[in-house]
Amino acid sequence: MLWRTKKKSGQEGQALVETTFMLLAVLLLLMGIIEFGFLFYAYVRVSNATREGARAGSLWLMHGEFDLCKTVSDAVRSEVSAIRVEDITITLESDMVSCSSLRKVGEPITVTATYNYPLPIVSALPIIGDIIPSPFPVSRTVVMRFQ
Repeated sequence: MLWRTKKKSGQEGQALVETTFMLLAVLLLLMGIIEFGFLFYAYVRVSNATREGARAGSLWLMHGEFDLCKTVSDAVRSEVSAIRVEDITITLESDMVSCSSLRKVGEPITVTATYNYPLPIVSALPIIGDIIPSPFPVSRTVVMRFQ
């Protein structure tokens, strides 16, 4: 005896539609993880560059033509080789002294580096792109004392 199964009308493509929705959700999640990985990499690079700039500034001694701002800026820019050098903003702050004046041992030097990281995947999404700003500012501040 042969058993025949009845076809349910209207449900032939249900599994295909559900699989498509699940693949879109998983793909969106995967792209978000990749985007966060690149953003975290940029944060680590900016953090290391700022620390190196503050270290170079804290060990700085004035020698004729060299000034503190150039020393710190060169140290920061040499560390951010993986990102475009033009996109990083370096701010040097110090208490009551200008950038090229003589420093005293123990005075603080504050170096801030900001990199505007473009979010290519997130900014392309219609709703999330409006919520999360692109470019996303990645900023780090380091304070050290002159030695």
